[in-house]
Amino acid sequence: MRGTELVARFFNVILPVAATALILVYRDCGTSCSYLRGTLCGIDLSVVGILFMTVLMVIHLPGGNRIGAPVHHVRTALLSGGLGGEIILIRFQLLHDVYCAYCLAFCVIVLLLFVLNARTMNRALAAGSATVGALCFYFFFDGSVLPLF
Repeated sequence: MRGTELVARFFNVILPVAATALILVYRDCGTSCSYLRGTLCGIDLSVVGILFMTVLMVIHLPGGNRIGAPVHHVRTALLSGGLGGEIILIRFQLLHDVYCAYCLAFCVIVLLLFVLNARTMNRALAAGSATVGALCFYFFFDGSVLPLF
């Protein structure tokens, strides 16, 4: 394995761990982000995010790459779909003028993972998955902003 592949594999494991830690801290957040809540198809977004990052991390653990091309397609679909979904979540924060540093940091991690893996992605699958991710969040995301009393 070349040095760049080793570095990419390292970040493909470490960044999902960092994102999961962000979600766990967010759940105990007492600042303005505690007033932002959301679900996707009735499932709390923090649960969706943890599952999302767990799958990304597991497929990059040693031995996870033995499956070959299907792993790359799963990663492409997840990262592209996640990026499409993040666009809708950022839009939600902009519309309501309430921002969550943890949510924005999670978005940055998804973007970093996408950029890190972009050169090996199937472009058509990435474009389709980003579109599907954005549409899923547009139609099935239910968010709320509780008043800041």
